[in-house]
Amino acid sequence: RPDQLVTNGAVNALAVSDDGTTYLGGHFTHVGMATGGGVPINIKSGHPQAFPAVLGSVYAVAEDGKGGWYIGGDFSSVGGVARGNLAHILADGTLDTHWAPYADQKVNTLAVSGNVVYVGGSFYHIDVGTGPQRRNHLAAIHTDGSLAGWSPNVNDRVNTLVISGSTVYVGGRFNSIDVGEGEQLRNYLA
Repeated sequence: RPDQLVTNGAVNALAVSDDGTTYLGGHFTHVGMATGGGVPINIKSGHPQAFPAVLGSVYAVAEDGKGGWYIGGDFSSVGGVARGNLAHILADGTLDTHWAPYADQKVNTLAVSGNVVYVGGSFYHIDVGTGPQRRNHLAAIHTDGSLAGWSPNVNDRVNTLVISGSTVYVGGRFNSIDVGEGEQLRNYLA
């Protein structure tokens, strides 16, 4: 249950007293609420904010500009709802049920520019509900959930993205990229 206490390490001893108090001992330094693979922390209070539990790991987070977050990683559900490595969390801490793209492999990086979420990772396909579309390691998804026509062909994993104006800078494990003008040799940066 996501509302139960968990430890951050192994529990080796357990004893329950007559009054119901339970004593835990082991290799842990913290007992707290289960949060899943990602959670926003209020920097002023130091406390976690409302956020649906992520089943898996979050590798990338980007603000949506409206108080919410786009998240990417290696996960299968958010808040108990199936999600394929991509999700949008609204400003009120709930899952955006209308933005539901599916990446077939891990998402390593996200960047938002205007109404487009740029996605990089180890994936080969993105499905926005219309069937899988080929996107080798790099894709652009509109904030309305539709897939953009932008489709560079990168030959290996993308690890980082930065946007400056209308330019998208890409870093990763690749050595070539094709943005529609034929394959160009680009070692790790394009």
